[in-house]
Amino acid sequence: MAINTNTAPYGSWKSPITANAVASGSSSVGMARVDQANPTRVYWIESRPQEGGRLVLLSKDVDDYSERTLRELTADSKWNVRTAVHEYGGGAYAVYGGLVVFSNWSDQGVYLVDTNKHDAVPMRIGEQNDKLRYASFVVHPSKKFVVCVREDHRESDIQASAALVAIPIPSGSVINERDEYPPSKDMVLFDKADFVSSPAISPMNNELSFYAWNHPDMNWDATTLYCATMTLGDDGIPSVLEHLRVVAGAPGELRESIYQPRFDDDGLLHFISDRSGFWNPYYLGADGEIHQSLESPISADFAGPEWAFGESTLQPVPGLKFSVVISYTQNGMLKMGILNVATHAIEDLPAPGWSEVGSFQLGYSHSGEQVLILIAGGPTERMSLFTYYINGLSAKQHTGSKSVSDAYSGFLSEPQEIVFPTKLPPFDSPESKDANAYAYYYPPTNKDYQGPDNELPPLLVLSHGGPTSAASSVLQSKIQYWTSRGIAVADVNYGGSTGYGREYRERLYPHFGEVDVQDCCAAALYLADSGLVDRKRLSIMGGSAGGFTTLACLAFRPEVFAVGASLYGISDLEVLAKETHKFEAEYPVHLVGPYPEARAEYIRRSPLYSVDTLACPAIFLQGLEDKVVPPNQATLMVNALKEKGIRVAHIEFEGEQHGFRKSENIVRALEAQLYFFSQILGFETADQIDPVPIFNDPSTANQ
Repeated sequence: MAINTNTAPYGSWKSPITANAVASGSSSVGMARVDQANPTRVYWIESRPQEGGRLVLLSKDVDDYSERTLRELTADSKWNVRTAVHEYGGGAYAVYGGLVVFSNWSDQGVYLVDTNKHDAVPMRIGEQNDKLRYASFVVHPSKKFVVCVREDHRESDIQASAALVAIPIPSGSVINERDEYPPSKDMVLFDKADFVSSPAISPMNNELSFYAWNHPDMNWDATTLYCATMTLGDDGIPSVLEHLRVVAGAPGELRESIYQPRFDDDGLLHFISDRSGFWNPYYLGADGEIHQSLESPISADFAGPEWAFGESTLQPVPGLKFSVVISYTQNGMLKMGILNVATHAIEDLPAPGWSEVGSFQLGYSHSGEQVLILIAGGPTERMSLFTYYINGLSAKQHTGSKSVSDAYSGFLSEPQEIVFPTKLPPFDSPESKDANAYAYYYPPTNKDYQGPDNELPPLLVLSHGGPTSAASSVLQSKIQYWTSRGIAVADVNYGGSTGYGREYRERLYPHFGEVDVQDCCAAALYLADSGLVDRKRLSIMGGSAGGFTTLACLAFRPEVFAVGASLYGISDLEVLAKETHKFEAEYPVHLVGPYPEARAEYIRRSPLYSVDTLACPAIFLQGLEDKVVPPNQATLMVNALKEKGIRVAHIEFEGEQHGFRKSENIVRALEAQLYFFSQILGFETADQIDPVPIFNDPSTANQ
């Protein structure tokens, strides 16, 4: 026992990881890009919770680890480098030769800024219609046009059409008398699918590759990879694609999910496909055939689901023939390397304490040394921007707190991956089979406190969103907020999660609200049976689809959990099937079944219609501008619980969409959950928190 360790009930420990510290640390970095015409320069996006969640574009030299060459390219608060395509966005900018093209959140317009000029101001280009949204930009080397995805909402939101378009990049000489670029016509290159993504241009010619897919599939179900030649007009702008052909994933053939098309210096097309059951690398050979990049497929995913544009976990290495940088996780360990697709040899690149990497880009230091730019993090460090010196096998950090582990030494709980037993549907049948599922377990950790000898800690189960997504072991302040106060956390990768191959991913089809519920309950009970947590104080929390899983656990397995928290979660699957946005409009077909044919199943699995079995208190937190999960989903559930007499709290946030971006709302949401849980689970918080109105609470006036 440490000399100065205090004994206090679990949940009551005093922690330096306050809600304000979580909010201030919620700034994140993403979407790193290297200017391939000036490969000593790196660009990236940074979120600013203290500025209402605004996304800011920054750049600096790849070998500058200070702020000497740092430039904030969208400093004015009117700029927010964010797109609403698919509602989840991503891929909101591109750069080439100092020309930056980006999408601005307020009007969804496309803006151009020449960063070679220090006083340059972004100016709107393209059709300049606020009903058009753009993402997944790539600037042609001629700098005469940009190819991107366009989502057209002029006639309908739920049926918004998708197209691959070319937008002319105007020269300064065409500025009108109002000092603006006049509108120009988007040149539609491809519009023969419900969705299109990830255009890539060959450095050898005007060859273009991209992938597309159609309802009812999501892009992790089945996509088609295309190649075509852009035919340029006299003005250097393409108006049509010629020789359009399917490379892989032809409809009616092998169903495969194809991501990240990339051309190397020699025009060889690389991509990732899960045709083997796992997302592995492949390439299109000079013979026109698809070849494995590895000697044989391996049971590891080299990519994740593309909810947002711009993912990059595979990147050709300039100057190194037949070579790509890759990453994957196998047996719980992150691995990176340079893969020679001709010899199948992999040169390992050590991953120093990282468990997650992305945003791969290749560049050069000013000394001419080749570097890998990436965003990476691990159990004791948040996701940050790094320059990785391939030859020296070392990494230097650009962004993020360099001293998180030092600042909170003795307060950080490191995750332990656990494998626990579960069941497969049908659960109430002799045909149900035994299986395993996965979770990250975080024990309570605080160097200043220990729990009483006769007490076990409460457990908070986290059910991630998606649901086709995954829990991460990268340092998350929101998890440490709980563990440093004496509350254990289990972040569950239930059946349906990614990172374990297609078969595991499709366990949830069509069993959403069943497999996820079973696995979250199984994880909690496994930890209780192992003597690690208090069986009577199990709680659960989730956002979006994870909020649905949370509510479903409370409604259909009321004997397991004592309390739950739903953040912008789904309570009525039928409403979601009828009201959600285009990207996920037919997602429920796989998760539950076709609607309205399977309407009875939607109702049966909806927590809203099973309030009679729900006996657990719950708190609901909801953004009022959420277009993914309508705010009425929370309101309907709250009203039902109020009528039943169950303790319930409901907090709505003005100006928030799907997830909380403003620092004050991040603080309020986190503290409200802790307060509500303390009232239900019976512990006093060490924090001074504004009380949350609780309906049906006999100890308050809100009964």
